[in-house]
Amino acid sequence: MNHSARILPHWLLTGCIGWIAGFGQAGSALIPFLTGAIASREGIKALQPLMVAMLSFMLCIWIIVPNTSRRVD
Repeated sequence: MNHSARILPHWLLTGCIGWIAGFGQAGSALIPFLTGAIASREGIKALQPLMVAMLSFMLCIWIIVPNTSRRVD
């Protein structure tokens, strides 16, 4: 959320922080549920590839986040 304050325009920041928080909460509930469901179906051997896939996906998401500062309005 702190990074979004640097890259988003001021007039858009409040709504975007709401969306960011909503997706964060949904992800924090959904990912452990899916991990448990897959592990109970496939066994514990599925946890290591699943963890590597989740970490790789998170890295890809962070790579597409812009690193530049926002325009001064």
